Amino acid sequence: MALIDVTKSCLDSIRQISEHIEGAIVYLDAGCTESFQLMGAFPLFLDLGARAVCSSENMCALDAVADWNGSFESARKIVIMTSRLLSDARRFILRCLSMHKGGHCCTIFTSISEVAHSTYPDSPLGPDAFHEYQSLLLQDYEELIENSDLKSGQLVDSNTKGNLTLEDEGWSRFTSNEDVPSLEASSAGKNQYGDSPRQGMVDLGQKPIVSVHHFPMILSPISPRVFVLPSEGSIAEACLSSEHEDSISAGLPSLSTGLPSDVDEVPPAATLTAHFLYHLAAKMDLKMEIFSLGDLSKTIGKILTDMSSLYDVGRRKRTVGLLLIDRTLDLLTPCCHGDSLVDRIFSALPRKERTSSSASIKCSQAQLKPGPSSLARASLEVQIPIGEVLTKEDFEIDDSGLSNGIEAFRCGWDSYNSASEMVDLISLSKKASDEKFFPAELLQGSLVSTETFKGTPYLEAILDRKTKDGAILVKKWLQETLRRENMTTDVKTRPGFASKLELKTMIKALTKSQSSLIRNRGIIQLASATLRALDESCSARWDAFISAEKILSVNAGDTSQSLAAQISDLINKSAFAGSDGKKSGKKELSQGLLSFQDALLLTITGYILAGENFPTSGSGGPFSWQEEHFLKEAILDAILENPSVARLKFLHGLTQELEANLNKTKSDVTKETSTDELNIDDFDDDQWGKWGDEDEDEENDNKEQEYDDMQLKLELRDRVDNLFKYLHKLSSLKSKKGPLGLESNLSSDPYANKGLLYKLLTKILGKFDVPGLEYHSSTVGRLFKSGFGRFGLGQAKPSLADQNLILVFVVGGINGVEVQEAQEALSESGRPDIELVLGGTTFLTPDDMLDLLLGESSYI
Repeated sequence: MALIDVTKSCLDSIRQISEHIEGAIVYLDAGCTESFQLMGAFPLFLDLGARAVCSSENMCALDAVADWNGSFESARKIVIMTSRLLSDARRFILRCLSMHKGGHCCTIFTSISEVAHSTYPDSPLGPDAFHEYQSLLLQDYEELIENSDLKSGQLVDSNTKGNLTLEDEGWSRFTSNEDVPSLEASSAGKNQYGDSPRQGMVDLGQKPIVSVHHFPMILSPISPRVFVLPSEGSIAEACLSSEHEDSISAGLPSLSTGLPSDVDEVPPAATLTAHFLYHLAAKMDLKMEIFSLGDLSKTIGKILTDMSSLYDVGRRKRTVGLLLIDRTLDLLTPCCHGDSLVDRIFSALPRKERTSSSASIKCSQAQLKPGPSSLARASLEVQIPIGEVLTKEDFEIDDSGLSNGIEAFRCGWDSYNSASEMVDLISLSKKASDEKFFPAELLQGSLVSTETFKGTPYLEAILDRKTKDGAILVKKWLQETLRRENMTTDVKTRPGFASKLELKTMIKALTKSQSSLIRNRGIIQLASATLRALDESCSARWDAFISAEKILSVNAGDTSQSLAAQISDLINKSAFAGSDGKKSGKKELSQGLLSFQDALLLTITGYILAGENFPTSGSGGPFSWQEEHFLKEAILDAILENPSVARLKFLHGLTQELEANLNKTKSDVTKETSTDELNIDDFDDDQWGKWGDEDEDEENDNKEQEYDDMQLKLELRDRVDNLFKYLHKLSSLKSKKGPLGLESNLSSDPYANKGLLYKLLTKILGKFDVPGLEYHSSTVGRLFKSGFGRFGLGQAKPSLADQNLILVFVVGGINGVEVQEAQEALSESGRPDIELVLGGTTFLTPDDMLDLLLGESSYI
């Protein structure tokens, strides 16, 4: 039986729609772009005959003349792929239709199923969602054309825009003049390339033929057996919880209480996630046996069970055990800095910026509902700075003028936006050559899960390894690649160790020729990412976190007093480091020093540890009133010294006041210093008589300033009190998840520092009972239970350990350490026959967790 490969299944799904892609201009939104970038699908689109692959958010008239397959006929087909709800993608689709007029056949693929569209809250679409959307879209298109102001004998005025005014509920209006292109822009594009309309009138084109289809395989595979959802897709951006007593963040499930949830309060993300998993299994021809742990996971499991049918269950399919887990059952693992090279890479590298349009897509819903209407997840598309590894001399070795040509082409392409300027490409190329142009900004790589070394995917191999082992493996791959290319380096290598100098030297050797750079791009990009993660500027902060977390863990096993003292010490040190850096004029902290925001993340970690180790005291938290009082004072002083942290949600509205207070404190210190240096002889006799009035005015000013300072500190104390109430909620996680009972049975040394996923899989594969783990009966199972059970034909409850294929999906997100520990639990179980696939809402780093818990999406 073939092994499960999520990436291959996605690519096969694209091949199945090849008849639509052939000869078409393919438009992808940001979520699809991230997904297809990770799975390396762009070459496949061109192999299937796509004329061009373009961005929905950045479309322009020149997309119509781009043709990578050498066809000189005008494009008659358009394919739009989106990871969003159709109502959210509507303005991009309408803009695309108005850009490419002339009776086009427009095929729209969305990752959200038709049933999910009809059941989504505030959706304007009914049960026949796709057909309704087609009709509404064509109506909008016709109205757009009718409302365009056409002038006799000339093209449309440049200031006239065909903005649409819709009154349909739930539909986003155009928010700027750029949403729909003017008829002049698209017509001018045609005129420039020989497709001119008749003189004196604008060709409005024929009515487009629109069809909508479901394409469920839009996901972001990190490896063949690890995937997450696209960060800018509707499923990942949907809220996992609404604001109430047990919720902590819109991007995380509510705390599990074990009580039955209200059907009316099912979060939108629960419905979308359930439909995604159902269609993912159907597309891979799998039959699900559903298990859940956590309140939101149980809700998703019930939705999945209701979607199953006798037809689906009766077919001969391979069975997969689906295990749904709430992220809030274990917040400690993603908050900590584990020994994972992949986690270091995703934390060290800059991410692709989110599209500016994503924030305004649900603006109408945001006005109607309190709280966040959607989440801003960090993009999974990292930007690997390959150009920083190389120097100008490296490019002069094999100078074929490629960089000059690229720069000249880019300048010429961009100049189209300015009709008054005619750019000479030859002069641009000559200018670039004279200035020794170094294209470092052009050499930015990204991770691709399909890049392999002798059949082994790079990312899959390093996901299972710790930092040192992963770096050594990357070094081994570089050495093998150099041997294959018949290249040598002058640097001596040390066995069992990968230094930054060794990696950098081998990367430079492989990039000396353009052919080698293209041929070995996979290992070059991964090695450059590893080099960045191991750089002192990134690794020092990560190592400092590891050291601090180990100290907190040790103190958590001692007394609450020692743990509270350690947290307070970390806060004070971070506040001193931040204020000292500002006094010296340095914008960045010294290597190895943690900022105050880092200390807040460690405070969260400390409170979670305290909740697991100490009983709740009278103050409602894990620490005594006196211990918590010292912590509050430390945080209060740190905030006054670091007003930049006012971007955190619990300090909103105090930015100006905190900065003014800090500036006043600095000016008072300066005045005191200057006063001490004054000499009594500098004063004249005439000035003695004026001192009384000046003292009185100064005393009044001081009283007003003292009152303002007191008001600020009182307000700040209230904000800090709210922060600690929130920390009390986080420290109560163990009591909330009490029925699991994982810690008591698995408290020996091998499990002490492991996450929940490792402990859970160890118990399941060892066929131990897991309290709180719920099995959701299939349709046939319910039939046997309700009908045939009375005749003694009842169906036994299946065990997750009996399945040869297990899919674990963490609602809220996963990280690299959990992938590593899950594989470790599987190997220790002695079950080589089991395949394990891991999925999650998103890929989490510790910084992402800080943003979820204290940022805009927090319910603090």
